[in-house]
Amino acid sequence: MSQFCGAYRTPRAGIDPVTSATAALAVVQLAMWMPPRFETIALLLDEDHRGRTVVVVAGTEEPDALIDVVERLADSMVGSGHDGALVVASIRPGGGLEPGDDDRWIEASDLADDAGVELLEWFVVTERPDRTTAWCPRDLLGEPPRWRR
Repeated sequence: MSQFCGAYRTPRAGIDPVTSATAALAVVQLAMWMPPRFETIALLLDEDHRGRTVVVVAGTEEPDALIDVVERLADSMVGSGHDGALVVASIRPGGGLEPGDDDRWIEASDLADDAGVELLEWFVVTERPDRTTAWCPRDLLGEPPRWRR
């Protein structure tokens, strides 16, 4: 479980690689609607993990919406001739991890991989009055982080 930290400098698009969960969450926090609403935020990264595009998909209350977002974005990345990686954050105000999030991680990761895109991370972000917290469903499976150092 991670908490957002305001002391981190946000990576600059096309310049700084996104090399950690902290860096990715800094971008996600900038893209989040305030007050938080159900949405999915995706960071499309180039082959060097520099940010190319931030996509915000509103109205993704259903936990399985992640699968559609990852599939469409991975296909779009490949269709545009760009290799790279993808980071996704499901914003769930007042919520948290849902039953089946471990299976969603596996399915989303497989879909991205089949398209030739690396799914670096999927965050589940929740906003409560006292803090914003992010979970990584891959942790439920004991999978190691995929970030390059």
